[in-house]
Amino acid sequence: MRRLLRKLRDDERGSITPFFVVFVPALVLIVGLVVDGAGKIQANENAQAIASGASRAAANAVAAQVVSNGGISLDNNRARTAATDYIEASGMTGTVNVVGDRITVSVETSYSTKFVSIIGITTLPAGATATAEIITQ
Repeated sequence: MRRLLRKLRDDERGSITPFFVVFVPALVLIVGLVVDGAGKIQANENAQAIASGASRAAANAVAAQVVSNGGISLDNNRARTAATDYIEASGMTGTVNVVGDRITVSVETSYSTKFVSIIGITTLPAGATATAEIITQ
């Protein structure tokens, strides 16, 4: 009986190895996707904060001019300069469009991956757009 039990026990050696070979890399990949996905979401949120701040900075730069004139006639260069300075101070890149009473800022950045760089994805793009509108009453 002991011989039979020993033989059955010996036949089980190494049976857990395929489990580890398949599931451990899959688990690492899933954790990596979660970590890098969260990093990309955070990069998008940071880009949104910068885009919103830049559009507000541009609106504030021309707000006094709008109030003194009584009508909406934006100094496009002044608004663009204020928004561009704000974007550059953040270390991101972006574009500023001033049309009528609207100032639209688009910001681009990227997130350097931590885990999925193992499979060749080293950066993930991130960006956001925000618009500020000058309102006079």
